[in-house]
Amino acid sequence: MLSHFQAQEYSTYAYRFLESRTNEVAQLWSVGWDEVFSPLYNWSGNQRKDVGKYIFQYTVSGYGMIEIDGKEYKVDAGKAFIVNIPGNYRYYLPKESENWEFIFLTLYGDEVQKCWDYIQSTHSPVIRFHPESAPVQLLAQIYKRASEKHIADPFHASSLSYRFVMELYQYIKSMDSFTEDWPESIISSILFARNHYHEEIGPDEMADAAHLSRYHFSRLFKQTTGITPIQYLTKLRIQKAAELLHQTKYSIEEIAENVGYANANYLTKVFRKTTNMTPGQYRKSDASIDEHFALPK
Repeated sequence: MLSHFQAQEYSTYAYRFLESRTNEVAQLWSVGWDEVFSPLYNWSGNQRKDVGKYIFQYTVSGYGMIEIDGKEYKVDAGKAFIVNIPGNYRYYLPKESENWEFIFLTLYGDEVQKCWDYIQSTHSPVIRFHPESAPVQLLAQIYKRASEKHIADPFHASSLSYRFVMELYQYIKSMDSFTEDWPESIISSILFARNHYHEEIGPDEMADAAHLSRYHFSRLFKQTTGITPIQYLTKLRIQKAAELLHQTKYSIEEIAENVGYANANYLTKVFRKTTNMTPGQYRKSDASIDEHFALPK
């Protein structure tokens, strides 16, 4: 499975473009990847000098805390906070946390402000993003381009920034199941499934990721999501297979291997049962897999 979250050189890249036509819409101020280990890591939103900037910070591993208007939020793996500069908040590494690894993006411009204002007015300031979500993958791509010195033009930087804003809008619009009252154990199991669906995993491995017994996990998962763990895994794999059928020229055998099935025959059997089409029929059609089912985000 394609993933941008592998070993990285930690660094921060700052940009100071003077092109007003891009700066007024959406522009890149900085992008970085870092890991901190000391409680001395402590930033106050009221003491920052970069006025008119907007931060998106996503946790890769470990966890940190952010206090916003007197309320504390844990920002562990898979979660991001979205804040303005200046603002009444403080984010830091608590003494209980061994490390906090994160990737961040700082933007500015009218469209960025509108997006941040919208998200803050309709959602929690700390939001879960699965690792394969479009905003997180684009953030990793922007960091990679920055590290390779491929961002030197203000129009290119603005295009990336505006695209990130649009991906955020799209993700927020499609959020339908990850709510604050979901048990952390179930969220952990779903993130595990999304990261490892291409491997030979099943409900037992998902239960391990949730740190629950198989029996208790299965009951809680069905109660929370409305489907069983094996149904979730099946739908996730079929959804990924459908994406590969429409977006690549991989053979059915290759796609089966990429989504965790032993062979093309088994993938075809499950795909037909789920969608009423064979993989070959689906590839030739313009149907959307969303017409058949929707997964929790």
